[in-house]
Amino acid sequence: MDTASTVPDTVIVDFLAGLQRCGIAAVVQGVVVVFTVEAVTGARAGRPTPTGVHVDELSMWPQFPPHWVHFPADVGFSTTNANAEDTLPGWVRHSRQINGWGDAAEPAQAWIAHIRSVLETAS
Repeated sequence: MDTASTVPDTVIVDFLAGLQRCGIAAVVQGVVVVFTVEAVTGARAGRPTPTGVHVDELSMWPQFPPHWVHFPADVGFSTTNANAEDTLPGWVRHSRQINGWGDAAEPAQAWIAHIRSVLETAS
């Protein structure tokens, strides 16, 4: 895997495998892991929404989750700290804190749940 990242390939592969175990197919596009999820409630409920995480954000996976959540630019939030740094073209990354990380049997499932809860507040 050639991502031009300092994160060991094994960490990225473990993240991808965790998503796969949870039924989520993911691919690495450049330096961003991209996968699709659906919010359960909110304006985007039931709509498949691409999301991503920069591979460098996986440096401490699974002990610590990524901080930035990447979405296409049409996914909006009423309040957010966002920018287009280190994103795919046409995407924006949003700062999202996770509280209480570390008690899930499958860290990828906790990450997917976090993304779904973030999407529940999106427009």
